Amino acid sequence: MTESRWPEAVLFDLDGTLADSFFGIQAALARALESLGLPQRDVDWVRRHVGRGARPLLEDALGGEHAHLLSALGERFQRLYIATYLDNTPPRQGAAELLALAHANTSGRVAVVSNKVAPLCRTWLEHVGLLRWVALVAGPDTYGAAKPDPAAVLPVLEAFGVPPEAGLLVGDMPIDAETAANAGMASLLVEGGAADRDELRQAHPRSVVGDLGEVREWLLQHARGWGYHVSSEGRSGE
Repeated sequence: MTESRWPEAVLFDLDGTLADSFFGIQAALARALESLGLPQRDVDWVRRHVGRGARPLLEDALGGEHAHLLSALGERFQRLYIATYLDNTPPRQGAAELLALAHANTSGRVAVVSNKVAPLCRTWLEHVGLLRWVALVAGPDTYGAAKPDPAAVLPVLEAFGVPPEAGLLVGDMPIDAETAANAGMASLLVEGGAADRDELRQAHPRSVVGDLGEVREWLLQHARGWGYHVSSEGRSGE
């Protein structure tokens, strides 16, 4: 790659960014809570509490009064989620075109970095046909670190041979911008998750955009040295 090219690697969050995950998570969580005789949580509640991994989500769902049920809830939620999430988690519109664009212009240096464990991420990416454009999938189980710890992303960049200042992290929550800043990377945040535009801006990303189509347009305008574009039919060219 030439020295002037940027970004040389693009790292994507999964839930809320590439994946419309909230209804799948809510369905499994509601059934798990109901099985323990506890109040269910609606999808708006889930939107506000995802992003930090399964354990914090379940702790929030229980509250302090029922904290002793964390192990039982975790077992039931995991079983229900694994059984149903593939059918209840569609990709966000434009995910394939965006990943193909990033793949074509970074020599394949595209990763998914999530606070969901890597096997679940990889299985979903394969299920919806997106894994072909993703070279590396990392979760908190991969390097022993979760976002916003920079140790969740720095080994990915190291594996790609890319310094932090040459990478870009695309996510949907302030925690993604915080992770990028902690690692010395730029970030781009897309609306559609728990945070509104003002909250996303307060995290100081490079920019905030409305959807994945706008992420693609932003990259075409602001990336340096990106010579390939990808059409809506998936064809690429210069």
